[in-house]
Amino acid sequence: MRSLLGLIGCLAALSAGAQTDTVPGVSTPIVSTRHAITVAGKTLRYTARAGVLPIRHNDDGSVRAYIFFVAYIADRSPGERPRPITFAWNGGPGANSLLLHLSAFGPRRLDVGDGVGGARRPARVVDNGETLLTQTDLVFVDPVGTGFSRPTAPAYASDFYGVREDIAVTREFIRVYRTRFDAWDAPVYLAGESYGTWRASGVAAAMADAGERVAGVILISGGIPVGPIVSPEMRAGLFLPSRIATAAYHHRLADDVQRDTARAMGEAAEWGMTVYAPALAKRDTLSAQTRASIGARLTRYTGVDARVIDPKTLVVDRRTFVQNMVLGRSVGTFDTRQVAGADSSAADRAEAAQSRLLLARYLREELGFKTDLTYQGLEVSASSRELDPNSAWKWDQGEPGATMIPVDDGPPGGASPWVQRTFAADPSTRTFVAAGIYDSLNSCPLIAYQVSRLEPALRDRITTGCYAGGHMMYEDRATRVKLRQDLARFLDRGSR
Repeated sequence: MRSLLGLIGCLAALSAGAQTDTVPGVSTPIVSTRHAITVAGKTLRYTARAGVLPIRHNDDGSVRAYIFFVAYIADRSPGERPRPITFAWNGGPGANSLLLHLSAFGPRRLDVGDGVGGARRPARVVDNGETLLTQTDLVFVDPVGTGFSRPTAPAYASDFYGVREDIAVTREFIRVYRTRFDAWDAPVYLAGESYGTWRASGVAAAMADAGERVAGVILISGGIPVGPIVSPEMRAGLFLPSRIATAAYHHRLADDVQRDTARAMGEAAEWGMTVYAPALAKRDTLSAQTRASIGARLTRYTGVDARVIDPKTLVVDRRTFVQNMVLGRSVGTFDTRQVAGADSSAADRAEAAQSRLLLARYLREELGFKTDLTYQGLEVSASSRELDPNSAWKWDQGEPGATMIPVDDGPPGGASPWVQRTFAADPSTRTFVAAGIYDSLNSCPLIAYQVSRLEPALRDRITTGCYAGGHMMYEDRATRVKLRQDLARFLDRGSR
């Protein structure tokens, strides 16, 4: 705790009132433009604000990094109470905020077709009928080393590339933004996807510890950071239902399982918790007959050939599953309905390049933000390992010297209990957790089980949603509509 607060204190900026920051490669640090879209038959007018804010060292005031953001602020009537403000980012940890910004929640969206199985078309920017701007103002943040955000010198990169460091600088960005734009009265929500769920939960805990209220935390496709309250054996058992969903989609199950997938998923969850997990806990003592019985049941529930199941571990890990679901080809890690083809990598790269081009045009032409910098992310990263967040990241979320626990479906070491810390420090904070059933990295039954292990008073502050999609479940329009409806209810409840 003291070390994390020390990091935050070290990064605390001097007064954010200086409006004349000069940023290398950027013509105007912050620009504002006016816009309007139609949502559900009503006109939504808003101001877009795009720019970079400095992160200064507290001791000497020197700028150590610039963080790029795009904010959307809906119009409100004079005297109307402040609207909520949601700070959002993706994961990686070296991912920019493009997906949540222009595929999910922003007022404009990159339209490339309707998810898996839908007709693909040339990408274009369209109005987003499922934007969350109707419920909350939005600030999409690119962490240092992603998007247009940069450390001001290579030597400073290590100040930001680590779990604790990232939590500290993100909290500092939020402080600078609220100061610069006088947003201290607005209820704050934090939203993250994938690794971004760690960032959101960790920042919420740091803010709550400091007495800064967080109204809610939105966690998408990254599980729920409650610490190691579930054993690896139970995790393996609770991933079986999602494996059934994938195998059913690809018609890889036995006829009786395929006919009633919902029943089979419930059956698999029960077997995984009551038979499979206890057996794994004592696997070294199992008889050959018991091992054969477990292997047969795994084949029934996963659809993979019995010959690829490791007879020693008796676990169908994620890589084995995605590589053996469809004979001769792999299914997608982020959406297991997708099947890799001979030209799929080239097509994905071309689509990603087109999306980056449209983003650049959107920022320059619609929002008026002009820079010659490269918009960095997982596809286009820094030129050296020490400046690439994914290569240089420190997994320092545990206590110093703590043993790192291997996790097949998430970052090394596992998450800290940030949710419990936040709830303990702020009795009003609530959390929303979303996962897709076709995401090989997440499990809806596992999340439900983790929540069930918490104290009743904590469970009541958590809302969960399981969606018919993958890691980016909002790429399917029907799922995007449902996710938006659920989040609107969550946000509205916090605004009462």
